[in-house]
Order: sequence, then structure tokens, then C-alpha cells
Amino acid sequence: MERAVSGSHLALSHVVADTDAKAAELTATITDQGMPWKTRTPALIDEWFQDLEQVEPGLCDISHWRPDPTQPPLDDIPSELTPYAGMSLRGKGVYEYGGVLRKP
Repeated sequence: MERAVSGSHLALSHVVADTDAKAAELTATITDQGMPWKTRTPALIDEWFQDLEQVEPGLCDISHWRPDPTQPPLDDIPSELTPYAGMSLRGKGVYEYGGVLRKP
């Protein structure tokens, strides 16, 4: 965002865990399965973007970011990804975190 002009926007999402220990555990699990991966905490993501303004409702679990009750069903999930489907609904402190930020 250093080169972006004032008023520019950044949309982002990132898989996070509520604790450093859970983030490390998920990172190891997925990396051990052959996919380079890094799970972080929301606090770390927030730290990176503290100089940007958050567009309401801010950075949060993306399932809470302007949900659309009329969204059509999603396509079927490829079989190799089904173990990860719905992780944010399982209450295990892992979810997709994101939102939209604006450069002042």
C-alpha cells in the first residue's frame, strides 16, 4: 500500500486461528500434507494494517461481513478439500478473517 494513492482500497482475507498455538498447529498440519501454509492470528493481521482505515464492519470473520441471504448455493467442493470445508463453523477457533481497508 506504500505506493497506493490516498483513497485506495485493499480487500483481503486470510485463514486465522484465535491463538498462536492453534495457528502453529494448523500451519504444521497443512504444511505436512504438502502445501506451503502459514496460519496467523487476527491480532497479527490487524498489526500489519494499523495505518489503514477499516471499512465497516471492519476486519472480522468474513462470514459476518455483509452476509447476503440471497446468495445462490456454491459449487460442490473438490474431494481433496472436503476435510477443510466448514472449519469456521466447527467452533475450533479457526476461520477466514478479512475485510476492506482504505488508505487515508
